[in-house]
Amino acid sequence: MSRYYRSGRHSRKSLRERIGFYTAFSICLIAVAMAVYSTYNTVSRKSAVKTVTQPATDSQLVAQPVTGVTVPEPKIDTPPANGAADLTVPTVTADQSTQPTTSGGDMDDAMQTLLSVDLSLTAPTKTGKVLREYTKDSVYFKTINVWKPHTGVDFSCDLGDDVKAMVSGKVTKISNDKMFGKTVEISSGVAVLSYSGLGDIKVKQGDSVERGDVIATSGAVPCEAGDENHIHVSLKVEGKNADPLNFMGGE
Repeated sequence: MSRYYRSGRHSRKSLRERIGFYTAFSICLIAVAMAVYSTYNTVSRKSAVKTVTQPATDSQLVAQPVTGVTVPEPKIDTPPANGAADLTVPTVTADQSTQPTTSGGDMDDAMQTLLSVDLSLTAPTKTGKVLREYTKDSVYFKTINVWKPHTGVDFSCDLGDDVKAMVSGKVTKISNDKMFGKTVEISSGVAVLSYSGLGDIKVKQGDSVERGDVIATSGAVPCEAGDENHIHVSLKVEGKNADPLNFMGGE
């Protein structure tokens, strides 16, 4: 019995020793693992800090040479030799409602014609009021929406008023023009007068008329129908367009 008792005490003692050993061993393993983890974590943080690159400052960026970019040289226009600015006016094609550049009247030709021709005209209408004067410059015709020279004189009148011959002569032509309506042409030799925008024509081709004779009544000028009522009178002296007002003596 004492033998079994000693054998049991020895067994319990051996068990406690083993438990103590394994417990100490486990604690040692845990301590080693914690030491390894702590060391690894520290090393990883240092590596992460080292890989972060601090952004370069403005002065560093300026100091760095630029490569791979071709910068064109600035283009400087050479001024004209006379020192004036180089003003290039583009060619503009104007539509019919855009005023073109005026050419200006040929005053020398008009003065020569006036001095070389003995011609005296009277007003063709009752009042002699001028609605639109003669000009070689382009003016706007709102009815047909075009700009063109007005090589005649528009005399204001009421519809149906008498139209009188401005000079003695012979009726050389009677026509109905699409642009200017019914027209009577009277020639006095060096001068040819055309009266357009007529209504009832009182003469016929070949008739001789005296200054002041009624040749027609006023009607309408198709290409100028947008204006107030008038007749259109054009004059040619020695085959050239002339201003009838230059030969009216201030009437």
